[in-house]
Amino acid sequence: MSVFNETIPPGSGGKCMDQSARVEVTPYRWVVLAVYMLITALSQIMWMTFAPIARDAAAVYTAGNVDQIDYLAMLAMFSWLPFAVPAAWCIDTYGLKRGAGIGVILIGVCGFMRIFAPNYTWLLVSMIGCAVAQPFVLNAFTKLAANWFPEKEEALASGLLTMSMFVGFTTVMFGTDFIMAHYRALGTVQEGIRVILYAYGIPALVAMILFIFLFKEKPEFPPNAYANEKKVSMTVGLKALFGNRDFLILLALFFIGLGAFNGILTEIDNIFKDRPLDIESTLAPGIVGGLMVIGGMFGAVILSALSDRYRTRKIFLIAAVSAAIPMTILIQTLSSIVALGACGFVFGFFLVPALPVGLTFAVEKTHPVPEATSNGILMLSGQISGIPIVIFFNMKMITVLFCIGLVLAFFLTEGKGEKAKGQ
Repeated sequence: MSVFNETIPPGSGGKCMDQSARVEVTPYRWVVLAVYMLITALSQIMWMTFAPIARDAAAVYTAGNVDQIDYLAMLAMFSWLPFAVPAAWCIDTYGLKRGAGIGVILIGVCGFMRIFAPNYTWLLVSMIGCAVAQPFVLNAFTKLAANWFPEKEEALASGLLTMSMFVGFTTVMFGTDFIMAHYRALGTVQEGIRVILYAYGIPALVAMILFIFLFKEKPEFPPNAYANEKKVSMTVGLKALFGNRDFLILLALFFIGLGAFNGILTEIDNIFKDRPLDIESTLAPGIVGGLMVIGGMFGAVILSALSDRYRTRKIFLIAAVSAAIPMTILIQTLSSIVALGACGFVFGFFLVPALPVGLTFAVEKTHPVPEATSNGILMLSGQISGIPIVIFFNMKMITVLFCIGLVLAFFLTEGKGEKAKGQ
C-alpha cells in the first residue's frame, strides 16, 4: 500500500471515508442509468452502421471498394490505442459529466453529420469522431456505478450498461439490413442509406440533448460511503494497478476474453465456411452469432445481479472461462444448428457478464485508484488483443487461450478488496 502514502494517512488501512457522512440512494439513479444506456447503445450503432451493408455503402461512397467501408468499422478498435488513457484521465480529472460528455457530444454531432455526407471523405471524418467517442463513453461504466449506486448494485449497473452495448449491436445488425432490404428491392440503395443515417443520426442528437439536461454528475448525497472519497492521481493509480497482482490477472483475462469474443463475432463467417451442417452454411453465422449476443444480454443482467447479491466476483469469472472452453470446442465440431445455437447462447451467457463483473472486481481490488483508470486499462487490453486475434484467427488457438485464462482465474484472491471490506 506504500504507493498510496501521498494520499491516504498512515494507519487508515486504505480507507478514508467519513463515517458520519450521510448515505442516501436516490431513485433518480435509474434516470441517469437509462440515459447512459441509450448513449451506450448508440455508440455501438455508430461504429457498426455499415458492417451489415458494406457492399451497398461501397456502391454509394467508394465506387464499389468494400475495403474502404470495412475500414470504417475498424476505426473504433484502433481509437482505443491513443485515446483510452486520455479518456480515463478526463473522466477522473474533470468528472463524469464533462469527461464522458466529450464522447456523448462527438456521437451526437458526428452521428448527425453523417446524414449530410456528400462523399467518402466527409463520411470518414464523421466516423472518426464516432470512433474517438468510444473510450470516452465506455470508460465511464464503473464511475457511473460508483457515483450513483450502492455497492450491492454496482455490478448490476455495469451489467445493464454492458447489455445496452449488445442492444445497440443487435439493433444495427438486424435493423440496418431490414431497412436496406426494402430499398434494395426497389433499386434505390442510395435512398436506403439516407434513411438509415437519419434513423440513427436523429436519435444520436436527441440522446446528446437528453444527456445535457437530464444527466447529473452525482446525487446530493452519496449512495455509498466511498462515492465522495478523494481518489489518488492517475500517475499514482497506474503504478498501483501494475503493482497489484489481482489486477494483472484481470488484465490477462480481459486480454483473452474480450479479445476472443470480438474475434469470434468478427470472423464467425469463416468458422462455418464449407462446414457440413444440417442447414445452409451461409445462415449459420447469423443464427449462432445472434444467439451469442442474446445470451450475452441475458447473462450480463442475471449473473451481474447474482454477483452483487452474493457479494462475490471470482466464481463468476471462473465460470465464464470454464464455460468458454467446451463451447469453443463444440462450436468448431458440431453439425446440428440447434446444438450450435445452444452453444452460442451458453457461450455468450457466461462470457459477456465477465466484463461488468471484472470491471467491478477491479474497482474493489484497486481502491482508491480512480474507477475510470482501471476501467480504461482493462477495456484497452481487450481491444488491443482483438486486433491480432482477428488477423491470425484460429478457433483452436482461442480454446488454448481460454485454458490459460482458467488457470489464471484460480489465482485471483477470493473475497472483497478494501472497498468492500469497509462495509
